[in-house]
Amino acid sequence: MAFDFFIALDGHGLNGFEGFAGVARLRCQPENNVWEPEVKFFDGVAGGHAVQLAPDGNIGFLGNLSQQLVFFDPRTLEEVTRYSTLRFRAPELFYESQTHVVWLDADSFVTAIGSELWKFSLRDLEHPVSIGAHGVTLPHAIKRSPSGRYLFYGAMDVAGRYANQLGVFDLESGTARVVGLPATAWHLGVHPTRDVCYVPTQRCIPQDGDFTEYAIAHFKNYLFEVDGPTAQVTRHLAIPKDMPGALTSDVIVTEDEVIYNCCASGVLARVDLAGFSHVRWVNERPGPREQLRAWRAGVGNLVEVLSRVNLPDATHWFIKAIRIAGGSAVDGSYGLGLSPDKRFLLSAHRGLNEVIVYRYPDLGVHTRVRFPPLSTFYKHLGRYDDPRLGFHHATLREIGERK
Repeated sequence: MAFDFFIALDGHGLNGFEGFAGVARLRCQPENNVWEPEVKFFDGVAGGHAVQLAPDGNIGFLGNLSQQLVFFDPRTLEEVTRYSTLRFRAPELFYESQTHVVWLDADSFVTAIGSELWKFSLRDLEHPVSIGAHGVTLPHAIKRSPSGRYLFYGAMDVAGRYANQLGVFDLESGTARVVGLPATAWHLGVHPTRDVCYVPTQRCIPQDGDFTEYAIAHFKNYLFEVDGPTAQVTRHLAIPKDMPGALTSDVIVTEDEVIYNCCASGVLARVDLAGFSHVRWVNERPGPREQLRAWRAGVGNLVEVLSRVNLPDATHWFIKAIRIAGGSAVDGSYGLGLSPDKRFLLSAHRGLNEVIVYRYPDLGVHTRVRFPPLSTFYKHLGRYDDPRLGFHHATLREIGERK
């Protein structure tokens, strides 16, 4: 079985909101042991964040932090078209943009602009239709339930307020309900057959009251199970602050378990749906030799942390970040994908600039695929510059599904 693994790219550094914008594709043919990486960056776009493919696989969307709808051809990675959303509304926050969409069919998709959710058509991007108010602070990741009736979306913190909520939008009635939570959650995954989503927390603290350049909060984390029809938390678990559960990105849900990456802590978390109480950890933190090999990424992280945190006044934030990362100077994985036959789990490791291919479900390492450094595409970078492409959210598609 052949499949493609697509990863959004935001360049080197910690703050992907302001970085480069591109797409990486790993063409996978496991039976032939073929793993072919390809990378494409787009000029005039910043803050690449997430990739979503239309249901027929013929068009891809690169979510970003520069208020542009950017579409590309999944076969070639070449740009198809782009469209500015500033004609509808200027952002009130630096990190307000169309980072995620949810596809309804091969032509139409939904994304958030301002206080409302808007339905766009690829055939007529100039005339979107509002489908209703989303009801949350600032929507982030958005997914559609298996029945197609509900949209689930996380919410980001804003100045002076922790979001602490999840949105559930009913496409039939055009109304939103807000699920109150004890902590902020940006990302989520949807059960493959039930209208239920699974939501890990994203706990940050503002600097001088502003979340634009946030620091990692050293608090306990949660994983919530949220029912779509009732818009209620049906189960949840809590993770003590000194367990490696800080920051999240992609969430994979099967009939049996939830798997998600804890980016800052450098691990994958696995939770069985049957019990929903025990977390198993898959350690992706680089060992001493790998840390040495990735020293440029480690130095880049250290320099950016020091440029964002006002030492010595905020020394406690710096110490907490070190504790959260388990002493690792290299960040963890951001993108996850489970192969169509459920034999492989792919993890896009940002710090190592490589995709780790695990055998599923035992999660033994099958192979590692290194990607070219950022300097391959931006010649002004020198040999000692941070080489990371900036792996972020990912999606996976069986090649045979494309028409």
